[in-house]
Amino acid sequence: MNRDATTPLAEQIDAQLSAPGAIDAARFAAFLEGQRELGLVHGARALCRHLRPYLIAEQDYAAVARAAERVAAALERVARRALADPAMADELGLSADERALAALDPGEGPFLTVGRLDMLVTDGGFSFIELNADSPAGITDQLLIEQTLMELPALSPFRGRPGLRTPAPHRGLVRALREGYAAWGGRAPRPTVAIVDWAAVDTSAEFKVLAGLLTADGHRAMVLDPDQLEYDGARLSAGGERIDLVYRRVITQELIGRRGLNHPLVRAYRDRAAYVANSFRTKPLNKKAAFAVLSTPDFSGLFSPEQRDAIAAHVPWTRRVKAGRTAWRGREVDLVELILCEQESFVLKPNDDYGGKGVLLGWQTPPDVWREAVRGAEEQRAIVQERSRARTARMPTFRDGIVDEEVYFDLCPFVFAGRMEGAMVRLSASAVSNVSAGGGVTGLLIVDDAVSPREDSRHV
Repeated sequence: MNRDATTPLAEQIDAQLSAPGAIDAARFAAFLEGQRELGLVHGARALCRHLRPYLIAEQDYAAVARAAERVAAALERVARRALADPAMADELGLSADERALAALDPGEGPFLTVGRLDMLVTDGGFSFIELNADSPAGITDQLLIEQTLMELPALSPFRGRPGLRTPAPHRGLVRALREGYAAWGGRAPRPTVAIVDWAAVDTSAEFKVLAGLLTADGHRAMVLDPDQLEYDGARLSAGGERIDLVYRRVITQELIGRRGLNHPLVRAYRDRAAYVANSFRTKPLNKKAAFAVLSTPDFSGLFSPEQRDAIAAHVPWTRRVKAGRTAWRGREVDLVELILCEQESFVLKPNDDYGGKGVLLGWQTPPDVWREAVRGAEEQRAIVQERSRARTARMPTFRDGIVDEEVYFDLCPFVFAGRMEGAMVRLSASAVSNVSAGGGVTGLLIVDDAVSPREDSRHV
């Protein structure tokens, strides 16, 4: 990203924050409490502790959007191939239950209604390292940060300033749900929406915010536990009230693992009694092995020239861990031997987990722990990904006064039915910046007319 384009604005914001009386202990405590009241929390923890949004130049934002949409479309091609090709399903590590679910035809509508790519900003550009296509969180964060961070006296002068704007992923979600429902064949002008996940999840506050947005837009919206759903063979309901559209936040493997394939949601989905987004066909997209398919030359024929260019520029070298030879940096090598000998160059990831669980960073992992993980990686269908050397950033926070903290950060673009709108910005003291692993978030502020147009996003 072009830091020169946004540095002057960052310096202006920091000067405002550092002015006498701009932020004190009481105001910072009120800032955190305001987040809890709005639902900008993970469990009971306020998510935004840093006092400047992430600044991105308009041209850089456009380059990210272009690349994100192409990579998401390429991943969709992988998922579609897995529906028809058992060899691809096996390559992705789909279980028998996941294959059975993916085989159910949900009807018309986008293949992926909402996805979130995890993206690292590097000195040479940016890299997409994962896609959350099953249950992406953080869609309301930008809205809530606007209502807390950007209302601080030191930052409020920047709201509405010409040349600055904030994206609106919550609007992208509502639009994609409504358009998907109509394409599926739904006829209700304002369908009744159920946001479905386990009652005790740490992201439940986000569901209440989304329900409020849908209600304000004229929908009847409910937040429901999967166990509250009923299906009589004709309609999906809860407490006697018909449900037209399910915004599925419950994770597929947890729903099937706990309740099986005969759950009312699965049966209603199978019978097309309700529109479900994301559909259960997105599970192949959520497998981290899909990035190995993007990265492996044997599969390049699946993708368009534009998609291949985006993959080459923005997807790091990725492979499923298994015995055999592979190409790396222009030479043929034994894959397992490479991972062991070049430990500091790689990340090991489980194929199907979330929240940073099970991720091992080679440069931070003791050699004996790494060797043991590599030995069991093939059986566990883990993937190995070449390290993307992420930038860190200095971000202001309050600790007995304004201080700068050096933090890792990543930018997580949302893609709604093929279109990017906004991104979750995660900050952490750790290189694994997942919110569920203790990370936080901040806002995203787009700076217009800050840089000249670029043709090649690899130089962003």
